[in-house]
Amino acid sequence: MKTLKTLFLCLFLGAFTSAFGWGLKTGTYEMQGYNPSGGVYRGEVIIAPQGENYSVIWRIGSSQAQTGIGVYRDWDNVLSVAFADLSTGYWGVISYKVDFWGILDGKWASATGTSQGTEVLKWVNYSTY
Repeated sequence: MKTLKTLFLCLFLGAFTSAFGWGLKTGTYEMQGYNPSGGVYRGEVIIAPQGENYSVIWRIGSSQAQTGIGVYRDWDNVLSVAFADLSTGYWGVISYKVDFWGILDGKWASATGTSQGTEVLKWVNYSTY
C-alpha cells in the first residue's frame, strides 16, 4: 500500500511539474559561474527573444562582456547558446537546463578548451531590452 501511495505521489508531482513549471523566462538573471580551473566569477545575464531564437548577453565582473545566440527546446527545457567575446575573439558554447523553479543550470566549454565550466542563473526581473 505504501508503494502504491508513493507511486501516485510521484506521478502527481511529475504531472504538476510539467504543467506548472516555469520554463524559460526572458529578462535579467543573476549569474555565478565556475571556470574549469575552479575560479569563481559573477555578473548578470540578459536573455531576450530574437524571433524564434534568443539573444543572450553576459556582463561578467566590471569589464568583460560576451554575446550569444540561443535556441530553446521547450519539450525538455534546455537553452543552448553559442557565445563570443568580440573584443578578444574568445568563443564557445553553453547549455542550460531550466529547472522547475526557473533556475538555469549550465555547462559550458570554450572553443579551445578541454574541460567544462559551470554556471547558474537566477531570474531577477523582466528587462526592457
